Amino acid sequence: MVAALGLVRRGDAFVRRATHYVLLGMTAVVFGFPLVFLLLTALRPEGQGLRGGLLELPTEPAFENWARALEQMGDFPLLLWNTTVITVLSIAGQLFTCSLAGYAFARLRFRGRDTLFLCVLATMLLPDQVTAIPKFLLFRQLGLVDTFYPLVLPTVLGGAPFFIFLFRQYFLSLPEELSEAARIDGCTPFQAWWRIFLPLARPMLATVAIFTFLATWNDFWAPLIYILSPEKRTLTLALAGFNRTYNTAVEHMMAASSIVLFPCVLIYFLAQKVFLRGIRVAASKH
Repeated sequence: MVAALGLVRRGDAFVRRATHYVLLGMTAVVFGFPLVFLLLTALRPEGQGLRGGLLELPTEPAFENWARALEQMGDFPLLLWNTTVITVLSIAGQLFTCSLAGYAFARLRFRGRDTLFLCVLATMLLPDQVTAIPKFLLFRQLGLVDTFYPLVLPTVLGGAPFFIFLFRQYFLSLPEELSEAARIDGCTPFQAWWRIFLPLARPMLATVAIFTFLATWNDFWAPLIYILSPEKRTLTLALAGFNRTYNTAVEHMMAASSIVLFPCVLIYFLAQKVFLRGIRVAASKH
């Protein structure tokens, strides 16, 4: 009887595990199909991009499509530099201000803390399109239109309540004894955040950095509003103007899209373990 029960339990565990992997495989196919289609289309000779099967491998891959795409995008090194500068400054701003605010909401005790935190979370209900006109008028009055400042300043000033929430949840998951030990050693709240809590928050720092990188690198809305000069364009603006400027083949468009997409895919795969760990830890503390 005991042996039979053991076989039944092992069989149930096998079925659950098999179902789990089947569902994961189906999800991977659904989400991976656009990427595979993009790469296969980019490899097809000019004029053959939308001919044949969607996943048909070209008999003669046209690797020169990437070289032609770079030529048609314009000054690619300048576009890459502009996008990288905006992305790096945005990541630095988010990590500094959001971690500092999250630490304050998690570890400091002051009147109205919880109410203020609820107000911060309430701002997540406002889409960017609602505040786009007031922000544009403000930056225009400050003379910052057609500069990188409107793209970076919101991140430096803590304009991401979701990241503040993640840092708060992460710092709440750390033992209270750390704060008490820091006070006994004579650390100020800022010193405790910088020397103790921030080094322990590396998974969350990586998570926020990945989120910010993906959002900033792929951002089209903000550069479209604030960037006017061609020499200050980002990769997304160049990609959007790709088809309007040239009578471009779809193969070249797909090749250009893969160039812009490549850093996002690479960074996610390199840092996905740290990314998932930070999300799990933040979600474990309520």
